[in-house]
Amino acid sequence: METMEKAKMILEQPVCDHCLGRQFAQLLHGYSNDERGKVIRQKVAMSIDMENDNKEKDNIDMSNFSDFTFHNIENKEKKKKCSICENFFDNIDKWAEKIAKEAKEIEFSTFLVGTKLSDSLLVAEENLWSEVGIDYCEPIKAEINREIGKRLEKIFSKTTKAKAELKRPEVSFIIDLSTGKIDRQLNPVFFYGEYQKLKRGIPQTKWPDGKYKTSVEQIIAKPFMTATKGTMHKLHGMGREDIDARCLGWRPFVLEILEPKKRKMDIKKLVKKIGKQVKVRNMRPSMIDEVRKIKEAVPDKSYTAIVKCKEGFTKEDLKKLKKLKGEIKQWTPERVLHRRANLKRKRKVIKIEGKINKKDLILEVRGTSGLYIKELISGDNGRTKPSLSEILGKECKCKELDVVQIHIK
Repeated sequence: METMEKAKMILEQPVCDHCLGRQFAQLLHGYSNDERGKVIRQKVAMSIDMENDNKEKDNIDMSNFSDFTFHNIENKEKKKKCSICENFFDNIDKWAEKIAKEAKEIEFSTFLVGTKLSDSLLVAEENLWSEVGIDYCEPIKAEINREIGKRLEKIFSKTTKAKAELKRPEVSFIIDLSTGKIDRQLNPVFFYGEYQKLKRGIPQTKWPDGKYKTSVEQIIAKPFMTATKGTMHKLHGMGREDIDARCLGWRPFVLEILEPKKRKMDIKKLVKKIGKQVKVRNMRPSMIDEVRKIKEAVPDKSYTAIVKCKEGFTKEDLKKLKKLKGEIKQWTPERVLHRRANLKRKRKVIKIEGKINKKDLILEVRGTSGLYIKELISGDNGRTKPSLSEILGKECKCKELDVVQIHIK
C-alpha cells in the first residue's frame, strides 16, 4: 500500500496530527510524529483540492481539514475529537506538570515514564492497525512516554537536572490512563562494602521469628535507612559465616535500600555511625550488576578453629592432619537440614595446619567455597568424609570458629 493511499484510509475518521504521523514514524529522521502528521495532512489536502470531480473526498472525514481553505472545494465541517487518542496530546503538558508534583519530595538524577493504556485506546489503536497495517508505525504508548519525558526534562532542567533513562532509571512514573493516577516507583539504591563481624551470636541477616535482636545487615543498614528514608533493606553477602562464628576477614557485600527518597549523602560519615560490633570499609555506591557478581562468586576461605577433645591431642595427631588435605565429601549438615536440601557435595581442603595449646587444638584451614568446617572436624555422624574425628579416631568438636580471610579472585 502506497503512503498516500494509506494516509487517506487513516483520514476516513477524525485523526490528530500525532496519531496520523505516528503511523509513519519509521520514515524520515528528525521529525516528531505531529510534524509528520502535519506534512501528510497538507499533502492529502492538496490532492483533494486537485480533483475536479471531488471523488477523492467521498470517503474521507472532512473534519480533518477544518483548518484548511480550499480553492475548488467548500468544506464546512468542524474539527472533531481524534478517534484514536481522544485528543490526549492536547493535555500532555498537564500530565508532565502532574508528574513533576509527584517528584518534589524525592532525589533522583534519572527517570522513566511509563503508560498503562485505557481499554478504549487499546481497541482504537488495534482497529486502526488492522485496517492500514503496521509497516512504519510506532505504538502510542511509546510516543506518550517520549513526549512527556521531553517535557519533564525541560521542567527538571530548572531544579534537579534529571534526565530520561530507559535502562536503569532511579525513579519510574507510571501513568494509568484508565484511572488518571500516577504510580511513582522508586528504584533501589545500592552500596558496596566489606565487613568484619567482631562479635559472636549475630546472624548475617534478620531472622523472621525475631530470635536474634539484631544482625549484621541491620547494624550496617541503620544509618543508611535514616539518610535515604527508605522503606526496607537487603544485604547481599559473598557467602555467610555461622551465627556463632566471627568474621575477621573482610567479607564483600552489597547493601540494597528499597524505595529511597534521598540518594545524595556522605557515605564516609554514615560508615562512622555503624555499630561497634561490625566494622565496614571501602563503602561506595554500587549497582544491581555487582549483586549478581557477589552472589556468583566462589572464593576460597581460610578459618581458624579451636577444637576440643576429651582425650586431648598429641604430636602424632598433628602428623595425621595431612590426611584431610584434598577432596572432602559432605552431605548437608544435620544442623541445617530443616532449611536446606539434603545434598552430597564435593569440596576441597587446600591447606591445613595445627598446633596444640594446652588441651585444645588450634586448627588453621583453607578450603574451597562451601566447605563446612564444623562438620570437617566432627564428621557429623558420618555425613562428612574424611573428617578430623575419623582420622584421629576420637570425637572432636569445634569450640570456636573464625573466618580469617576470604580469598577474592
